[in-house]
Amino acid sequence: MGIKSLQDYLESQCSSACVSVDLLKIARGFVPKRRGRHGGSSRFCLVVDAESCLDRLYGGYYSDWVCGGQWNRMTAFLTNLVQACHNANMELIVFFNGGLETERLSDWFADQINQKKKVHSILRHLHNKGTPPPKVWWMPPVFLKGSLRMALRHLNVTVACSMDDHFQEVIGFCREHNLQGIIAQEPVYAIFDPPRYFSSNNLKLTYKGSLETKEYIMDEIAKCLDLNPNRFCVFAALLGNHVLPEEDMYDFFREQLNNCRGSDGKPLKISPENVILAVVTFVRQLPATDDLDIIGDLVFKNAKGNKNELILKFKQSVQYYLNGTHEGFLKYKPRPTVSTDGQLGGYPRPDVQQKSQDVGGYVNTLNPNAPDILSNNTNKNILNGLDDGLESRLAELSLTDNRNSHPSAGDASAPLMSTYNNISKSKKPTGPKLPTVTPEIIRIASERHQKGLMCSWIYQLLSQGELKLPVVLEDDTNRELPSYIDLYRPIRQTVYSVLFNLNKTKIIHETSDKEKGDGKCFDIPVKEWVIRRGTTRPSFELVIAKPVDWKTPSIERMWLGQNADDKNRRLRAFLTCMQSDSPLMFNTNYVPQPLLVMCCVLRYIVQFGRVLQRQELDAFLAMAVSPLLVDVQTMQDLKLPAIHPRGIQLASLFMSGVETAIFANDVCGAPIPWSMSCPWLFFDGKLFHFKLLKANNNTPLIDMCDGQVDQVLRVERMRQAILENIRAEFAKPLLPASMYNPYSQAPYQGYPPFPQGGPVNYRPAGAPRMPYGRGGYPHPLIGGQPGYSPSSPPQRSPGRGRGLLGRSPVDARGGQLEIAGVVVGSWGANVSGQRRGRSGGPSPQIMSVGGPRRGYLPNRPIRGRPSLYAARGYRPQYYEYYENQRGYDFYEGPPAPRGYPRMTRPVRRPAIKYRARAAKGKPAKHTPKGRGVTVDVSNDENGAAEDEGAATEDIVGITEDTIGVFSDADEATGAINKFSSEDTFDKPGEAAGAQFNDLA
Repeated sequence: MGIKSLQDYLESQCSSACVSVDLLKIARGFVPKRRGRHGGSSRFCLVVDAESCLDRLYGGYYSDWVCGGQWNRMTAFLTNLVQACHNANMELIVFFNGGLETERLSDWFADQINQKKKVHSILRHLHNKGTPPPKVWWMPPVFLKGSLRMALRHLNVTVACSMDDHFQEVIGFCREHNLQGIIAQEPVYAIFDPPRYFSSNNLKLTYKGSLETKEYIMDEIAKCLDLNPNRFCVFAALLGNHVLPEEDMYDFFREQLNNCRGSDGKPLKISPENVILAVVTFVRQLPATDDLDIIGDLVFKNAKGNKNELILKFKQSVQYYLNGTHEGFLKYKPRPTVSTDGQLGGYPRPDVQQKSQDVGGYVNTLNPNAPDILSNNTNKNILNGLDDGLESRLAELSLTDNRNSHPSAGDASAPLMSTYNNISKSKKPTGPKLPTVTPEIIRIASERHQKGLMCSWIYQLLSQGELKLPVVLEDDTNRELPSYIDLYRPIRQTVYSVLFNLNKTKIIHETSDKEKGDGKCFDIPVKEWVIRRGTTRPSFELVIAKPVDWKTPSIERMWLGQNADDKNRRLRAFLTCMQSDSPLMFNTNYVPQPLLVMCCVLRYIVQFGRVLQRQELDAFLAMAVSPLLVDVQTMQDLKLPAIHPRGIQLASLFMSGVETAIFANDVCGAPIPWSMSCPWLFFDGKLFHFKLLKANNNTPLIDMCDGQVDQVLRVERMRQAILENIRAEFAKPLLPASMYNPYSQAPYQGYPPFPQGGPVNYRPAGAPRMPYGRGGYPHPLIGGQPGYSPSSPPQRSPGRGRGLLGRSPVDARGGQLEIAGVVVGSWGANVSGQRRGRSGGPSPQIMSVGGPRRGYLPNRPIRGRPSLYAARGYRPQYYEYYENQRGYDFYEGPPAPRGYPRMTRPVRRPAIKYRARAAKGKPAKHTPKGRGVTVDVSNDENGAAEDEGAATEDIVGITEDTIGVFSDADEATGAINKFSSEDTFDKPGEAAGAQFNDLA
């Protein structure tokens, strides 16, 4: 419910207000009425809220997004979109959300929880089917926003980034520059009443050359709701938002729904549609909306909480929407300010074209709209003439200050959002004090942040010391791959130290402490808002900045230094943050500049240990050098045979590393130009998955590189640079299912698992090494499992098959398969490693299907009627172990080990006679076959082969003279039990070496 449900209500209940339009046709017929105060533009200009149409800008819901992102295909789509708009006299200004918005943390948390549910559904779908997930589970690929900013900047599209409140700044930018409308999908804009409001969900670029979408006619919306537009702000505030939560309005909703009756005469149930109807009816019946105190008393008359506080929240919520309307903008119009590039206001102007200049590491060779930061004396003179109020405000700025008002206001005395900001400041948690940042750095960061030229994390850290880490496509239950939050945290800690001048600040702090006699340590904590497994509310983790081992230059020197030595220090600082400061990484013959970011990320992942497998590293490198990377049409036609969950998680993990590397590059002064760090230069998710499938199929590197020797040489050189001077610890391939036993419940509790999950050295990524004793087993005194030692008898793992617990393990002694009493298959014993002959071979086992209980019953003694039990006659494993030892017998061996069942009484063997099969041409007396009687097949005592055509086995049967002929297995079992007490062994020596067969 709340204001978010209003958009769906308008589309479903106010269909007459949603009209299909062609934006290019509207742009061709556009005639500018008047120019704005900044000169205006003759083009049809629209503001695009990028947060509402990430999927549209990416290119749509095509299925290959799950592989990690097809950036070249996205760039091709944006090229066609921008070219179509340019030909139709239309211009787009794309606005990204760059603010932390701590007052909206609850909304952000709810959105991330929904994303996490989508991730679980996607991974479950991939595990079960191995096909791309449906489009209803679409979620932005990792680093989509950063890739869009780079691609739009490459195409000379104006990009802006909000700093505090995204919705207010988007509508303020539209009104300030007299633009023609907004493309978005947020109901807040419907309350703000922009010049024209277009839907982003329905935005579609067709092959016939049209840009189709829907337009929301605000007058028609007012008619459908039967509500005066002047009361929209009160109506939206009563629905609930981030200022006045829905939980505080529940009593009001319940009261209004009780007053409304349905067709059956009963009160309406709480649902988004019924709540909107009830609130509209309440607002329509109000005599006036001027006095908000009276309305607040009426709304919260039955409230359980603090009534005065709820009324205050209600007034601030109404004021929030009023500030976004045209009347509110005219009343609180911000005063224009002068930026470093001579423009008015901090945001880029859509009609201003400038020449780019080389400023240290921030080199822009493709976008003429890039601002110049302290590049010449002219800009410095402009800065000297800035307003005194602005200079004094910048001088007082520090990391411990709260956020300022609207960023385009430029004056601290501007009343825009003043009351609302007071409430937001009172809610902010007070964290540890952070070091002060100079006004020059704050100003440069804010300007570059507003123009979308810098990672948004930088301004958030400088202004508040916090950042938010969203949910990505990774399995939090999988221990094979670490979370990107933990994997790249050491990099972020190092970047924090560079950004806040930790080395210099620590020296100053320690010196002042010595003078004061205070010996406290100095740390720089940063709040990282994360979503962990099992998180039920927004939470953050305090991360301490970690200093580097060499004296890095100050952030002012990093950003503003012009000497050649400064450029070298920038690059060294970046490589130090990425833990890639090695000689070959500086050599462009081994690592080309467009692939430096990729190699740094891969080198860091390899150093982390047991994350990548060796063939997966080759798949990344082979993808980067493949000419298919830039062939959009071929990649679009390529069909993957299957999609593996590990492949998509590796792609997400890699792109998270690229995002972290771009963040480190911007903090270090951009030693790598942004045009050389674009992800479409070295990554394509679909191509990576294609190469990974080849690599996992043991394909040679020359075949992975399509037979091109030059590609193989490039891969070998980059691999050499990545593995230089490090101890590479690759992850081992997935173990076969028979190497571990993850189940401790029946029927597998009789099979203890191997130590550490298998008999080989296997451990998850990032886990400490395990000390092992003799024989490969963990030392019993240093973390080994109790009961295991080199002298313990070997255990066998049952393996894992179909179903929840897997299929039953097949015994190595051979046996027969019976279905409903009929033998349908048999298999011989695996006698490798055991003694051959009658006394050495194991007895066969019977697998019965169709009985009252399927499978076998481990460690169950033989008793009762054999035909009633499946796998009857099963002997515990320890009997086989003792039988193979010299001097032990099956029935007369030592007592069973602890934990195993013990025989209660000795059992004598029945009389068994051996009769060899008759030779050729001689009649043989056949033993009548009894139903359910199993015949044991084994080699003769000497193991010699018979003549050709003669049988090589001896048939062991139960003679008629001794026992008789039986009609079924039940009679045979009773006779054997009766005969077991008699001493009628004809051949004691042979009988001692024989083994009694199980009865089927």
